[in-house]
Amino acid sequence: MTEYQNKIRNLIILSVLLAAGVALNLIEPPFLYFIAPGVKIGIANIATLFSLYYFGPPSSLLLGFLRPIVVSLIKGNFLTLEFILSFVGSISSAIFMIIFYKIGKNKISIIGVSIIGGIINNFAQFMAVYIITNNVYLFLYLPVLIVSGGLAGFAIGFVANLLLKRIKEYENEKRKSPW
Repeated sequence: MTEYQNKIRNLIILSVLLAAGVALNLIEPPFLYFIAPGVKIGIANIATLFSLYYFGPPSSLLLGFLRPIVVSLIKGNFLTLEFILSFVGSISSAIFMIIFYKIGKNKISIIGVSIIGGIINNFAQFMAVYIITNNVYLFLYLPVLIVSGGLAGFAIGFVANLLLKRIKEYENEKRKSPW
């Protein structure tokens, strides 16, 4: 495969990851809203985490940047509070996942990096709401958001790890194939 073909292939895969992240965001139902308002698993973050481990930090940051913009344009809520919270959470978690991915290369698993991303996502969104409302009573809810972010991060990391393993197995099988 030529360098040009490889770039096109990577662009196509990245586009599919962005589309998958957008679709997952759009279909994800509110998770336990009646128990803990604002808590979502964030299954769309699978695409960002996958791209971090498959393509590297720049692609992951790009997906973390583009996904909330595309979703908000589809939903018609660009520059609303929902968009701002989604964007702040997505960018913050992507940045911190990249940092921990780089500094913990062989020490922190994909699940650990994802847990950090889930916690940071919720914390960043919390801080945005706090800055907007300046309501100190919100800090009573912060432990719920941190725990739920960690649990969601665990689930997302687990799924992304399975996907990465399967993709690598497929690529290895394809290289061995005579066709």
